[in-house]
Amino acid sequence: MWRNKRPIKQEEMTLKSTGKLTLLSLMMLSASVSAEVLSQTQTDVFQQNDIQPRIVGGTPANASEWKFYTQIVSRNSNRSYCGASYIGNGYVLTAAHCVDGDLPSQIAVKIGGVVYNGTDGVRSNVSQIYMHPAYNKSTFENDIALLKLSQIPQGVTAVDIAAGSLSQYAAVGDWLTVAGLGRTTEGGSSPTVLQEVDVPLISDDTCRQAGGSYANVGDVAFCAGVPQGGIDSCQGDSGGPIVINRAGSITQLGIVSWGIGCARPGKYGVYSDIAALRSFVDGIVGNVTPPSETVSVGYTPSQTLTAFNVGELKNHTFTIKNTGTGSFTVDRLSVTGSGVATKPVISSDLCTLSTLSNGQTCRVSIEFGASSAGTAKAALSFEIDKTSTIYRAEVSASAKDTTTPPDGTCANEWQASKVYNTGDVVSWAGQSWKAGWWTQGDNPSDSGPWGVWQVVGSSDCSGSGTTPTEPPTTPEPPTTPEPTPPTDANAYVAGTNYNAGDVVTNVGSTYQCKSWPYNLWCGSTPSAYEPGVGTNWQQAWTKL
Repeated sequence: MWRNKRPIKQEEMTLKSTGKLTLLSLMMLSASVSAEVLSQTQTDVFQQNDIQPRIVGGTPANASEWKFYTQIVSRNSNRSYCGASYIGNGYVLTAAHCVDGDLPSQIAVKIGGVVYNGTDGVRSNVSQIYMHPAYNKSTFENDIALLKLSQIPQGVTAVDIAAGSLSQYAAVGDWLTVAGLGRTTEGGSSPTVLQEVDVPLISDDTCRQAGGSYANVGDVAFCAGVPQGGIDSCQGDSGGPIVINRAGSITQLGIVSWGIGCARPGKYGVYSDIAALRSFVDGIVGNVTPPSETVSVGYTPSQTLTAFNVGELKNHTFTIKNTGTGSFTVDRLSVTGSGVATKPVISSDLCTLSTLSNGQTCRVSIEFGASSAGTAKAALSFEIDKTSTIYRAEVSASAKDTTTPPDGTCANEWQASKVYNTGDVVSWAGQSWKAGWWTQGDNPSDSGPWGVWQVVGSSDCSGSGTTPTEPPTTPEPPTTPEPTPPTDANAYVAGTNYNAGDVVTNVGSTYQCKSWPYNLWCGSTPSAYEPGVGTNWQQAWTKL
């Protein structure tokens, strides 16, 4: 399973957070839910795919060496759900998936706190959350975030972070140290005090050979661990530091991001590469802008527009807002198209070379068409003078071919209250969607590449909305079916790869595997979620 806090794919990714959703991509609770609720859910679900971030095979950490270690907690709680590190000037470094969907008012930090659910450490509230603008919650690429504290804390220690490249600090085979308050075994419990474990840096090629999601590791992430397993970070360690200690000089090289399960043979921990992502950190904490004047850019990264017809033009206006305290100038921008979109054209640009002060906005309007039926996408990329970040906002819209007669499938329009099973097809937002497993209430438009709904074609609902009438057929005489003998073919077997919606029998009762990402725990081995046994099973199974 992923060790991140939120679920991702059906291959058991484990986000390494505990207070946040983790069944990958933990891919997710509404931002309106309180951090305390998210924290509990994350602990319960940490199984987005086995994405689990707690220390396995480690020992109690020497608190004097981890004074910069920081716990992320909900505003009214002491229970840590993610790790972090204090880097100075009132900023805390963590993983983006740990704070995705959170409001600053919902969370707090404890700097130097090494006791789980304790009152130690210097506590501070959070005034602003900066997530990497290119963070991908499906692949956990650019899994990095900064928390600006309400005030610069006193009496705390900051850690040095890597710059330049990872190879300047460590070579393949060098031992790194990771610390956290995550689970000490996969599916196990949290420790009472901070744990640490040494893991060797491995090459990107070796990591990619683990297959699955590991095949995409590189550029902004690195892997550490041993092929035989047994030592690793796990659920609840997400966002925490992995460091190298050279003769007492400690440098943080990475951030606990995700992994498949915890300490499994042939699987490794994946860490965000701070050196590769240093420009993001410097763009916010850097020396160009004093701490009293922070740079923060507000825009909508992704938006779905209403459908339009092939031959028509689709118009959209992007808005850029200064949500920080320091001014910045938009010094360049461009637009690109993808999918079936024709080349977008800028119809109005009020942003280029515009200087925005706190709260001010500017707008860029574009128009684009479609070469054929399908999904048309247009993206605005822009840069500002105060950071090296390339910001990207994308819109998409379904283009319909009006020359094709309506298919009359509107009767199959998706309904939030209806239960759908594997293989069911619905119409929604101008497209046909097929269910990959049992689902209810999951909006097809919100499904990502690993979501329950996948696009199987376009759907024109401009017709009557009735299902086409089938031609009459000659009835055949009824036949008496042969009785089917009872079978135990669906008896639960530990280690089996169960999918969402699968039904099994165990200990005299019938159970159904929950929808993703909870289904990631249905087949975990050894099974801590055997249906009907103990209490953990309720996180993965529903008793029928």
